[in-house]
Amino acid sequence: MMPEPDFSLPVPSPEDQIKSMTLIDHLRGRMVDGPLSFSDYMAEVLYHPDLGYYGSAQVQFGAGGDFVTAPERSPFFAAGLVYEWQQIQCDYPVRQVCELGAGSGQLALDFLRACETRGCLPDQYLIWEISPGLRKRQQSRLKDELKPELWARLAWVEDREAKDLADIWAGGMVIANEVVDAMPAYRFRWRPGQIDTIEELKVGWVGGRFGWVVDTASPGLRAALADCAGLWPLDDLAPEPVAAEINLDLPRWLASIRTLFDRPKAVSILYLFDYGGSTAEVYRPDRVDGTLRCHYRHRAHDDPFVYPGLQDITTWVDFERLARLAREAGFVVDGERSQAAWLLGTDVPDMFSRRMQAATDRSVSARIAQGFKELVMPTEMGERFRVLRLRTPAPSSR
Repeated sequence: MMPEPDFSLPVPSPEDQIKSMTLIDHLRGRMVDGPLSFSDYMAEVLYHPDLGYYGSAQVQFGAGGDFVTAPERSPFFAAGLVYEWQQIQCDYPVRQVCELGAGSGQLALDFLRACETRGCLPDQYLIWEISPGLRKRQQSRLKDELKPELWARLAWVEDREAKDLADIWAGGMVIANEVVDAMPAYRFRWRPGQIDTIEELKVGWVGGRFGWVVDTASPGLRAALADCAGLWPLDDLAPEPVAAEINLDLPRWLASIRTLFDRPKAVSILYLFDYGGSTAEVYRPDRVDGTLRCHYRHRAHDDPFVYPGLQDITTWVDFERLARLAREAGFVVDGERSQAAWLLGTDVPDMFSRRMQAATDRSVSARIAQGFKELVMPTEMGERFRVLRLRTPAPSSR
């Protein structure tokens, strides 16, 4: 279970090393009463306001950063969402868009430009960004690259709990791209489906570095696993207990999102994009070490304890459980599908054909083709990434 330190990873700068060591000291101070749950550890290393990977804006997006998200791969991703936005406008009187965690700002940039071209601009494009550092980077970039009339439609929700959304939001489209996978998760091991075998994997200081510590499962963890134990694939079980992860905060988070975006006289449509699958896919018997993945300068690896605060940590999203909990929170679940199936169901394929035909430069056509392929091919993002569409109840049904 204990990963060996990966010495093949690039060495951080001296400044980053100092920052990471400061976070290590902070975490060790929190462990004076015992090991931390992995959820608490993950929350600190990702979202600590001064030292966390996202909280301090350590994260770097794109080809020169730690990883590349769909908006950075191709503007066709935003084009698919603009198509959805136009369909929503045909069905409901909506004029607002809200993006949860805007990353580099690329999606907002592409979305507003595409909307201007198609004549379907939202009255307001809200960005709910909990990282002050990322918010500043987004504002600087978008102000520089957008026309003044498009920049004027942007607004940022600065409060971490988004309380001021109540005074702003009037219904519309909500986009969450790679948000759920980076939410803190608990880590455990068990014989799948056998509640009495659950052991929680916590984080302690072991042999001069952070490491896994086996502990008794908390009542909350046992209850969450009992709730979905029957959905685990039980064929071809590994001979030993397997490790896995689960987000225990999802019910509370979904309830809060429903409260924030539910309006008596309007409808909100939510699109949640992430990598994952059904319960059976996420918890396949051969995944004996779960789905925990880390990213540092485009190196994917399995050690969440190297360079705390300097790397991304994610877990796969169980979309089957996510949809079930969304229903329990009061959402209407419109459907879930692969990113490829979703994008191919929009007008993006036609747009792709037109742009390929119009391209006169071979390098331009190659770049267009590569971006489209990365979004839809099964070996790229096409099948590994899923999209779940949720909707608040229509006013007439309440």
